[in-house]
Amino acid sequence: MAVSSVITLHLCTRLRAGCGVLAALLLLAGSVALAQPVELDKVLAIVNDDVVLKSEFDARWTQVQQQLANAQGPVPPEAEVRKQLLDQLIMENLQMQLARRAGVRVDDNQINQALAAIAQQNNLNYDQFTKLLQDQGLYQPTREGIRKELILGNFQNGAVNRRINISRQEIENYLRSEAGEAAIAPEFRVAHVLIPGDISATGRQRELANLIYQQVRDGADIRQLASQREISGVPVSGGDLGWLKVENLPTVFADVVPMLKSGEVSEPFTSSSGHHIVKVIETRGGSAMQVQQFRVRHILIKPTEIRTEQQAEALVNDLYRRILAGEDFADIARQNTDDPNSMVSGGDLEWISRGMLPDDFLAKVADAEIGKILPPFRVSTGWHIIEVMDERMQDVTEQNKRYQAEQILRERKFENELQNWLTEIRDTNYIDVKEENLAN
Repeated sequence: MAVSSVITLHLCTRLRAGCGVLAALLLLAGSVALAQPVELDKVLAIVNDDVVLKSEFDARWTQVQQQLANAQGPVPPEAEVRKQLLDQLIMENLQMQLARRAGVRVDDNQINQALAAIAQQNNLNYDQFTKLLQDQGLYQPTREGIRKELILGNFQNGAVNRRINISRQEIENYLRSEAGEAAIAPEFRVAHVLIPGDISATGRQRELANLIYQQVRDGADIRQLASQREISGVPVSGGDLGWLKVENLPTVFADVVPMLKSGEVSEPFTSSSGHHIVKVIETRGGSAMQVQQFRVRHILIKPTEIRTEQQAEALVNDLYRRILAGEDFADIARQNTDDPNSMVSGGDLEWISRGMLPDDFLAKVADAEIGKILPPFRVSTGWHIIEVMDERMQDVTEQNKRYQAEQILRERKFENELQNWLTEIRDTNYIDVKEENLAN
């Protein structure tokens, strides 16, 4: 397996470069070649206080030529492709400068997660994939290439999404449209068994339908039963219908499937074709959602410039002892917490759910006993004392429906707004292209 092709595939699915035919070209190739000595280098472009070198261009150009050689259909003239490649390198350089100024960072855990995802896509585990990269001398260049890709992606998403406004009326109009209803509707992966025959008869077909129903409920694979073509001398058919929205289901299934949850099987029912048993293997999409929520109050104590880690720990432990001794939790929170958002409410965070606060904090919340004040613990945000006062399952279907609609509308506007943003930053930063060096 060629590692470069693996990485190329990964980057092509993620990178938003916005530079014509070269929008998804490999970011990593230049890293390897740049480590190799060159006799002379030339500046192809000055970008603010940085430069794009010909050695960087040449390394990427080698990869471009390989991809063009494997391209299906006609390719643009070489001069046009070379110009577009230089433009892409200039824009990458510019965006990386702006991202650094904005403080955009990517930590090693994020890179490891990206490597694990690439490995999984290629039927490898993390260790196998990293060993393969190490054996070919590409491990470090790959990590740095992924780091660059993630920084560019995060910076673009943040910069462009701030420019996009989705009004409440746009969301409502979209939800009422046929396109909106179809996009947000759930999909069902459906498998079935059909026992053809005269449904007015009360013979072997009905008995077999009941038998298959019980077997599937007991764990038998409905797709395997359908593939046998004959059971106990009675013909059967069916199989996996794949992913379908309600409007695409066979008419006879349209009233049955939406009533089933993932993993559920219908009781036998009949149509003019015979006896049917249907199972929903999986569901995806849709707006129906219930989330687990916790009513929490807390006290946050953080190390600061004038409070060391040891002092913060000592303070939070002292506050905990005072609460256990009978002092009011809310009063202590108002006087001591470092969380300005909950200070006035005596530490009350009200109802929170997953995704609203850091995962390490919510993990402690989820494990806490209702009504019991937990001893101080340290997570990424600092030292906490918490009390989980209540727990509930909350229906957030309407909020989820609007969130999905907003994301769809935002994605529709993203590419156009990205191009506008790229044009603006190019026009408002210093770029001097040395075209004579590109031809040499």
